[in-house]
Amino acid sequence: MYFTKIELHNFGIYNGTHEMCLSDEVGTRNITLVGGLNGRGKTTFHDAVLLALYGKQALQYIQEKSRSYDRLLFDHINKHATDDETYIAVSLCLDDGTCLRIKRAWTVKGKKIDQKITVEKNGMLDKYLGENWSYYIEEILPFGIARFFFFNNEKITQLADDASFDQIKSSIKSAIGVSTIEKAIEHTDEVIRRKENALAAFESSEENIGYQLVEKQIADIDSRLAEATKQANDLEHKYKALAATSAAKEKEFWSSGGDLSRNRDAIKLEMEKIASEVKRINEEILQTSVDAATPLFMCRSLVVQSYESEQSLRQSDAKLYSGRIIMELHRQILERLSDCELSDSERQIVQDILDEVLADHIPVNSPQERVQVISATGMMLYERLIAEVFQNITEHIEALINQVDAQENKRMSLDAHLEAADEKTLAMQLFDVMKSIDAEKALANAELQRQRDSIEALKRQRNALDAKRTQLLKAVAERAHINDDNARIVKYAAMSIEVLREFKRRLQSEKVAKLSSTVTSCFQELVEKDSLVSRVRIDPSTLDVTILDTDGCELLKSQLSAGEQQMFAISIVWALALTSGYKAPVVIDTPMARLDSSHRANFVTKYLPAASSQVIVLSTDEEVYGRYLDLIRDNVVDYYTLLYREEDQCTSIIHGYFGEV
Repeated sequence: MYFTKIELHNFGIYNGTHEMCLSDEVGTRNITLVGGLNGRGKTTFHDAVLLALYGKQALQYIQEKSRSYDRLLFDHINKHATDDETYIAVSLCLDDGTCLRIKRAWTVKGKKIDQKITVEKNGMLDKYLGENWSYYIEEILPFGIARFFFFNNEKITQLADDASFDQIKSSIKSAIGVSTIEKAIEHTDEVIRRKENALAAFESSEENIGYQLVEKQIADIDSRLAEATKQANDLEHKYKALAATSAAKEKEFWSSGGDLSRNRDAIKLEMEKIASEVKRINEEILQTSVDAATPLFMCRSLVVQSYESEQSLRQSDAKLYSGRIIMELHRQILERLSDCELSDSERQIVQDILDEVLADHIPVNSPQERVQVISATGMMLYERLIAEVFQNITEHIEALINQVDAQENKRMSLDAHLEAADEKTLAMQLFDVMKSIDAEKALANAELQRQRDSIEALKRQRNALDAKRTQLLKAVAERAHINDDNARIVKYAAMSIEVLREFKRRLQSEKVAKLSSTVTSCFQELVEKDSLVSRVRIDPSTLDVTILDTDGCELLKSQLSAGEQQMFAISIVWALALTSGYKAPVVIDTPMARLDSSHRANFVTKYLPAASSQVIVLSTDEEVYGRYLDLIRDNVVDYYTLLYREEDQCTSIIHGYFGEV
């Protein structure tokens, strides 16, 4: 990459439009020498190139780094401008022949800055490049690498004064590509954190918890189904084996006289029927016991006694009431006798007869009146209970008992027949074996059926859970899809980080070894032969920089002379530019302000011609002049001077170099 034109319009001290056309001559002439006194726009020119290419990022390298970006743009608007637009433009050509013009323009609208960037590609406006220039320039020349190509004396001084080598370490990382890898690791790690947070949010969601629960339940049922199916298969095999054995024993049984056993089976079947009937009758007797009248029936003697007692009392009451009537009649008769013409003896005889008759019907001691406990209706119910209900219960129970006796007699008769038929023959022995096998077979079949029922129940549960899972899946399908993507991203991002870390380690180890050698070579080119420095060593892990003397012992940077420190810093920048692998113009602002005369010659003869295929040197009249100018004259392709016009209070770019060329 090389520059073909740099344009400044109303930028800083440059009022109006100013252009610097740069030669694309290929050969030994690679230096464009731009002279300018202090305060005449050298740094402004240098900053303009960075600003045009990198925009807001350039704040890190320009002197006004403490300002905001908008403030920086505002302060670089020329105060004497006759129009509202300020812009800077850089035209460049890439190694593949592509020509680009990057224009960054801005105007003031109220209290805000309206900025616009346009990019022309091969003379045609490219809207896509304009919108994505910040990404595109990183491919051409990453901003982290730009510091090795665009620098001023201040930046060199900072490197030389940095006792901790922190800036050098940062520069090394940028040059060898490690900083890019670290950013990739940081970015990937941030992606992992975001995706893990998304995963955690999904995991704790109500839908997912429900879904996970259903999945766990399904897994549990599947496990139980598998176990139940296995057991069912085992039972089925067992049942088939028992059935085969039973069939074989049955065949042997019939061939050994199994009729006897058949009769025996018929008798036992009949006995089972009898037992069942007896059980039924006993249940009916038991049912009778829960009838409402049964408790009274159980104490029927007391009920009858109570009834008879009540009857006796009622008869006594009747005599009492009839005696009263008789006495009343006795009184009335005696009253009538008094009216009759009877003698006293006759009347006495009649009265004695009446008294004798009355005494036979009226108790001497008449009982007091009592309250009847049972009404006449109650007495009728008593009579019905004793005459009908008790009689019916008695007859029913007696009938049931007779049935039980009949069945027991029948059972005893069958049992006698069974004993007669139960002979210990070979057939009966086989029959016993068959019974045992059949019992085991029946047990196996029952267990098999139970297992099949259990399997069917589990399948029904499984189907219900499947339906529930399908319903839940509808709720979480989209999030689950995203979640799967997140999980894959986390997985592969973590793998990527490990790969990046290993790549970083290997790249750093390889590049640093080469960088150490390059820094040493560059430094030896720039310093005097009697320098104490023999080698510059960079640790591949920590990037610590160590300066070694001729005996291999460490030298502190403070032990170097001021010129050696400056040459050391330039060596670092030079080596980093070479190691980066990028080819770009070198723009240096006042590079030799702190160099003594013994090192200036090496700088202009060793570094400038070899720094890049295009080197733009912004120099004061006290840096590149006299013999130093003569030393590089053969390497200079063009000369410019930044001329300040007092009457216009602006700087113009003119050909020539302080009037000498």
